[in-house]
Amino acid sequence: MRLNCGPFFTWARRNFPSFDLILLGIGDDAHTASLFPGTEALKVRDRLVTVGNKSGQPRLTFTVPLINQAHCVMFLVAGASKRPALAQIFASDADAFAYPARLIQPQGELWWLLDEAAGQDLK
Repeated sequence: MRLNCGPFFTWARRNFPSFDLILLGIGDDAHTASLFPGTEALKVRDRLVTVGNKSGQPRLTFTVPLINQAHCVMFLVAGASKRPALAQIFASDADAFAYPARLIQPQGELWWLLDEAAGQDLK
């Protein structure tokens, strides 16, 4: 049986769909979604999804341009182990390819929800 998805999943390369809300977290290495530091997935600009790679294990992930088309991106971050990553994500001069969450700059709103342990050192 073939499923006809109609116009719902069609898109032009320059007209990425816009999600209302994308909820993300970060890892201790500042990765988000399955966008890991220094990987080729960070450079993909012409697709909606790509393959992220963690320790040789492939993972499907949204691309940076698709995430950035969202009307709102919200990060939910918990735990003291995230403090070093957060310091780099919010630093004025850190490398976005080393700290991938820095690449997330949506067209809409960007919210960071941090628990006390994660946000303790931020000013």
